[in-house]
Amino acid sequence: MSTPVRKRENSMSEEKKEILINSIRLAIALILALLGLFYLNETNFGVWVNFAVMAIAWLIVGYDIAYKAFQSLIKEKNPFDENMLMLIASIGAFCLRLFGKDENEIFGNEFFEAFMVAFLFQLGDIFEDLATDKSHEAITNAVGLRAKRASLLKDGKIISVDPKNLSVGDEILVKVGEIVPADGVILSGNGDIDMSSLTGEFNLVTKKEGGFVNSGTILKSGSLQVRVNKSYEDSTVSRIIALVEESNGAKSKADKFITKFAKIYTPIVVMIALLMAIIPPLCIGMDNLETWKEWIRIGVSILVISCPCAVVVSVPLAYFAGIGLASKYGIIVKGGSYFDELNRLGMLVTDKTGTLTYGKFIVEEYHPVGIPLEKFQEYMIAAESRSNHPIAKAIVGERNLAPYSEKISEYTEKAGYGEILTYDGHKLLAGNEKLLKENNVSFAKADAVGTIVYLAMDGKYRGYLLLNDEIKENSFKTIQALHGMGVKSIMLTGDKKENASRVASELQIDEVHSELLPEEKTAALKEKLTGEKAVAYVGDGINDAPSIALADVGIAMGGVGSDLAVENANIVIMNDDISKIVTAKKIAKATRNRALFNVVASLFIKLAIAVCSILIPSFPLMIAVFADTGVTLLMVASSVSLLAYKVK
Repeated sequence: MSTPVRKRENSMSEEKKEILINSIRLAIALILALLGLFYLNETNFGVWVNFAVMAIAWLIVGYDIAYKAFQSLIKEKNPFDENMLMLIASIGAFCLRLFGKDENEIFGNEFFEAFMVAFLFQLGDIFEDLATDKSHEAITNAVGLRAKRASLLKDGKIISVDPKNLSVGDEILVKVGEIVPADGVILSGNGDIDMSSLTGEFNLVTKKEGGFVNSGTILKSGSLQVRVNKSYEDSTVSRIIALVEESNGAKSKADKFITKFAKIYTPIVVMIALLMAIIPPLCIGMDNLETWKEWIRIGVSILVISCPCAVVVSVPLAYFAGIGLASKYGIIVKGGSYFDELNRLGMLVTDKTGTLTYGKFIVEEYHPVGIPLEKFQEYMIAAESRSNHPIAKAIVGERNLAPYSEKISEYTEKAGYGEILTYDGHKLLAGNEKLLKENNVSFAKADAVGTIVYLAMDGKYRGYLLLNDEIKENSFKTIQALHGMGVKSIMLTGDKKENASRVASELQIDEVHSELLPEEKTAALKEKLTGEKAVAYVGDGINDAPSIALADVGIAMGGVGSDLAVENANIVIMNDDISKIVTAKKIAKATRNRALFNVVASLFIKLAIAVCSILIPSFPLMIAVFADTGVTLLMVASSVSLLAYKVK
């Protein structure tokens, strides 16, 4: 199976195997090195035997350091990565013995300290891998809940199975308190479902027979028998986790900066270390071997301390943790670069229906012309029966559409206009006035405030119906909060000017454009993309797809069930709460600040330890390696702690 989720699980298994092999390798090398320190040492067998034992121990633990260093040099034309730093440091530490034996040396053996430089670096790598792996696991777990077991109903028995092994058509039992293990349709039973793992908010939804349940949600009351209708890889939670796992593809500006920074920073550090090892002895004691030894030790210490691992590892992890934090609030961010765009956001362009308003229209009035009301209603329902637009859903309601579908022979939905179909032998047009004008149908324009859907049959005008929508509870607060952050608001809608102006006035939106076709929305948005400040577009329908794709930040609402929104958007809000845009912007700021803290803190600590290595005589190299590893783990912990951040 080749889905991102399964690939990630396989890669995690490979990583754990690699960690185990490396741990065994380090243990063997350490035993050999300790043998060289306490038995096969210089006192008992002479310097060359001791050197040979320690060199073999070093090769066991450090051969891949040398391999990676030269591979980077040859393939990537980068002579200065962290592996090259450690290789030079280890060789330098071995060379210290050439200047004579130092009885004050820790453990009294320079070779052993040279071995420990490589050993502690590799040990630190293992700890970093474990910490990073655990971090990714914690972040993934924060995204959504995956059931560990499923109760499969088979041959009258309940069998506990891994949800990954469920197939489409299997029947499962979900009990109170259990996580729903797979997407499916309820065959029997009813209960209250906690949707918070998908929406980011505690929200109980009552589900009954015939209803649909999403994997990752929790049954809080009742009991459900469910038929699985999606495979594990295509389930709701797996899709969300796959989006988060793939989100590292769009690198943040900080991430790109760190990559460039490491390429500049590392050669500078090598040059400083080289100058520290050579210039002072030339000036204060050219003929004194002890002076040379001490300053070479300082140079080697600077190499080890200055390794950029802490910055290189922690900054991308901070952005990944930010993505995990956003997902806890029901917001899927498809890459760290979109946090950067949110941080420079200057304008929010939004659709109206389903975004600022509930999109749950209510039919208030029917005005048939020349046909009975019952026929008018039948034609309207047939025309809207295959559309997913909120207006269509309001007209259709909860009716059984099978009898209508049987009579439809042709059906076309034209975005921004309406529907054209052949129903029961009649050609029907249902939509706005642009649709009727395009088809040369004469009609009387309705004088009413609201959303109007006209009907024409066989080229003749047959009346209209009037619907109205309600503004969402959080829309006003969201627009005002964004205004407080310096973000201008603009509404682009295909609705009538009267309706658009009413909504814009109530929400205090800065600018409004109405009666726009999808291509006109896109053109209006293009005019706003000046590059000075980022422009976000938020919408939820098929009409919004081009604009969502065009904006600096494309935001789709209600992404759980919308493949088109998930495909085109940079950020997907899993429910219909527009205030999540404000939440996303606050998380973006917190993520940037955490990444910046990691960079400043790690460089400050490293600088302080580097100063200590210069000022303190015979500064142990092992402390330098501990310092590098410790700072890296500290910054990894700092990044992961972002998951606990509370958005206010």
